[in-house]
Amino acid sequence: MTSSSTTDPEVHTERLFVGFGSDSPDCDRLTVFAETTVGLCGTPAEVAVIGSSHYVYAPDLGFREIISCKSLSHDAVAELPLPEGEDRRLRYAGESVIAETAVAIRDIDTYPGGHDFELAHEFEPDAYTAIAVDGDGYETYHTYPEHGCLVYSRTDLQRTDDATDADSPVDQR
Repeated sequence: MTSSSTTDPEVHTERLFVGFGSDSPDCDRLTVFAETTVGLCGTPAEVAVIGSSHYVYAPDLGFREIISCKSLSHDAVAELPLPEGEDRRLRYAGESVIAETAVAIRDIDTYPGGHDFELAHEFEPDAYTAIAVDGDGYETYHTYPEHGCLVYSRTDLQRTDDATDADSPVDQR
C-alpha cells in the first residue's frame, strides 16, 4: 500500500504528478485526511494530506501546489516515475509568486520519524505523508513501502509582482 489509496482506479503507484496553479484544488475529487492553516510568505495557506498525497493553497499569493498519484489536469503539471525517478527541479511563476520545487526520491529509511511536522498522517505502517513549513517554504515527505522509497520535496516561494513564465513548470534537472 502506498501513502495514497490504491483501490482508486485513477491512482498510479508507479507515477507521481506535480501540479502548480493559481486556482483552488477541486476538493470534490480529493479525500482529505488531515488539514490545517499555516503562515506561508506572511499569508495564510491551507495545507492538507489527501488520499493521493498533499496540496498547499495560498489564496493571497494566487498559488497552489498539489503532488498526487492521480493524474492532474491543472495549470502546469510535471510527471515523475517511481521508484527510479531522477531528482528534479521545477519552477512555477504566477502573478505574485515564484515557486522553486526540488523533488528527490530517497530510501524509505530516510523518513524523519519523530520530526515535529505541521501536518502528518499515517495511512498504515510505514506509509506516511507529512508536511513541515518554515516561513517562505515547506518540505513534504511521502513514503511508498511497496517501492521502499520516500519522495521528498522542498518548495521555496518568493513574492513578486512581475513574475515571468506564468503558469509553467520548468524542468531544471
